Amino acid sequence: MLKIKQFSIKSKLMVMLLTASLGSIAIVNYLAWNKAKETLQETIFTHLTSVRATKREHIENYFKNIQNHLETLCEDRMVVAAMVEFNKGFKKLNDEYVERNLNAEIERYYQTEFFPRLSKTIEGVPNYETYAPTSQAAQYLQYHYIAKNPNPIGQKDELVDAKDGSEYSKYHEKYHSIFRNITKKFGYYNFFLIDFKTGDIVYTVYKETDFATNLNEGPYRQTNLAQAVAKVRENPERGAIQMVDFSPYRPSYGKPAAFIAGPIYNGPHVIGILAVQLPIDEIDNVLTGNGNWVREGLGNTGQTYLIGGDLLMRSNARYLLEDPEGYKKVLRASGTAESTINSIAQQNTSILLQRIDTEATRAALGGKEGIKVVDNYRGVPVLSSYSPVKIDGVHWAILAEMTLHEAYESVSALQNFLLIGSVIVILVMTYLANLAAINFVKPIDTIVKSTRPNDPDNAESDKYVNAKDEFDEIGQIVSEMRQTIHQNKELLEEKNRENEELLLNMMPSSMAERLKKGETLIAESFPQVTVLFASINGFGEVVAQREVQQNAAILNDLIDMFDQEAEKYDVEKFAAIGERYIAVCGLTKPHLDQAKRMVDFAQAMLEVLKQANNKHRTQLSLRIGIHTGEVMAGIIGNKKFAYNIWGETVNIARILNVQAELHTITISKDVYERVRDLYRFEKGKDVQLETTGKIGTWVLRKKWLTGLMADLMFDEEEDPLNSDDDRDLKDDRDVKKAPEAKENNALAALGLQSPISFDDFDDLDAKDTPQTKDAPQTKEKNNQIVPGLQSLLPLDDLDERDPFNDNA
Repeated sequence: MLKIKQFSIKSKLMVMLLTASLGSIAIVNYLAWNKAKETLQETIFTHLTSVRATKREHIENYFKNIQNHLETLCEDRMVVAAMVEFNKGFKKLNDEYVERNLNAEIERYYQTEFFPRLSKTIEGVPNYETYAPTSQAAQYLQYHYIAKNPNPIGQKDELVDAKDGSEYSKYHEKYHSIFRNITKKFGYYNFFLIDFKTGDIVYTVYKETDFATNLNEGPYRQTNLAQAVAKVRENPERGAIQMVDFSPYRPSYGKPAAFIAGPIYNGPHVIGILAVQLPIDEIDNVLTGNGNWVREGLGNTGQTYLIGGDLLMRSNARYLLEDPEGYKKVLRASGTAESTINSIAQQNTSILLQRIDTEATRAALGGKEGIKVVDNYRGVPVLSSYSPVKIDGVHWAILAEMTLHEAYESVSALQNFLLIGSVIVILVMTYLANLAAINFVKPIDTIVKSTRPNDPDNAESDKYVNAKDEFDEIGQIVSEMRQTIHQNKELLEEKNRENEELLLNMMPSSMAERLKKGETLIAESFPQVTVLFASINGFGEVVAQREVQQNAAILNDLIDMFDQEAEKYDVEKFAAIGERYIAVCGLTKPHLDQAKRMVDFAQAMLEVLKQANNKHRTQLSLRIGIHTGEVMAGIIGNKKFAYNIWGETVNIARILNVQAELHTITISKDVYERVRDLYRFEKGKDVQLETTGKIGTWVLRKKWLTGLMADLMFDEEEDPLNSDDDRDLKDDRDVKKAPEAKENNALAALGLQSPISFDDFDDLDAKDTPQTKDAPQTKEKNNQIVPGLQSLLPLDDLDERDPFNDNA
């Protein structure tokens, strides 16, 4: 066997390409097939579960609606009146003399019409004496409304008045049309009024042989209708609706029937029972989607069906509805009794006849809910999703199933497709591998010679035979080139990121994008922005007493703390110029609560200042002004540009800053209207504007601010490292005793007699900075602030470079 080392590069390349291709194809095909199978099974299970859940909800709602409707009918005054009058008319027929020669005609009807149909669904021969009506009223009513009814079976309800002149027929004519319309409109199979005391069925819509019989002693005393009546008698409370499960009902020719019944009250007395016979077709329509299984995603074999506690179906099987003959063949093949098959064929229903005993049905009837692969009643593997059904009075479960073969049809098709595709790909890859090897090997010698021009052994034949592998040289060269390119790319990307961050620190992203696109005139108007102006007072004394590096550290630390609080409230720092701090909210990111955010940030600034005073042993203080409204923003300058904002909102915020007392937050009326319910404010002095006249101002309540000012003040006589709890306790006692005096003392300690006016704004720097003989040297030191504070302008350049100066 030839060794791999003896292969040419072309052969090695072909072997590697084919091996990689075939291995990849095999692995990918297997993973794709296996994943498709799992995914498809999960998808079908999910779909079956969704269908089952939907059908279950529909069935439960359907029976709930019937129960609600029956409860409403039981309380309806018309139904109560009909019950009273039908009881009266029925009793009168029993008490009065009526003709006696009616039995022969009734027997003729049973023998010629009823028994031939009933015999198809029961075993044995029906006996007339078993079914014959016994009471005088029953014989009279069955004679006139059944035996002598000119309408055929199934249409006996069309007789409204028997024209016999009886009081009962008068009531029948009065109510029959109404009850028949209710029955048809709501899809009931039949509608019954039953005397509560005697158990006589005094009225039905469809005059079957149960009409006028007695459920206590008559031929149908053991039917499930009699059970429903017995349940109502056991619990005759108002609104107590009883339901009984499906059972063969002989008056309906042995077809499965279920009943729902409830008591009828006349005042405090229960006088009757209203019962309805449930239709099978309505339940089938819900479960089969009116026969549209394919449209509901159940394919050619999927179905949903109900199963009872006896493991017998409570709905019709799909196969019976689609192919009755094929269904009978399947039943015979599965070992179903021939008598059962004949009954299903005669009644054209699988309800109470088809038994389904599987793991899924038993789990569902046991109260469990889930999905699994099981063998159905035909012995065919199916995907089954099951759960119990919650309906009062019955023990049912619902299942949604689809055969495994149909579920995996797509997987089988995919498997065939992958096999055919693999063969084609192998052929194509063999051709391409050969072509690639030929084209790839040709330039190798040229590349090596060009990279090593002084190689004495440059015979082409020798290089093909003797060279270990030319890919070593090529790999080294390509690796070095790649590293160089990668380093240059990373350096370029880093520079781009730095430039991008620099732009975004200076202006919003939208304006940065416009600037990068080359626009020269960039300006926008923002309808709602909240602006904060804050002035740090007392820093001039700090500057005069400390070295420039210490001053820079204090100011840098304070501004950083302000910036951190701004990030917490999503407030944007706009500028920090000397001892002034400007922030905005709503400029680049809209906020519905921007005014609240800004007030919260202002309070946080006061707290931060307290921490800074304790840390640096200073006595700095703050004046803060806030206003909200429209601002204009843009990029000013072409060669040396800057991002700036302007407008009346900015000017008002600056004026409020000047108007504010030390340690207070002064806000405009617009801000106050937005946060008035969130904080305690006091009415401040009105401010006179040249453009709009006077505007109102508000400050935070004095009682609250007094305590805060006391916290802000630094007591030189106390050790700053003393316990904060002790100091706060003492301040609390002082505030409770004399809050106004403490406020005055705090202001006096800062050297302030009254609030600073707007006219004093230009003199703030001069007031804060003592005029000493060392002042020039101090300014010179300030101009040497460390690089981390380059964004903070020197004090003597404030009026010249402040974008918010009146003369800017």
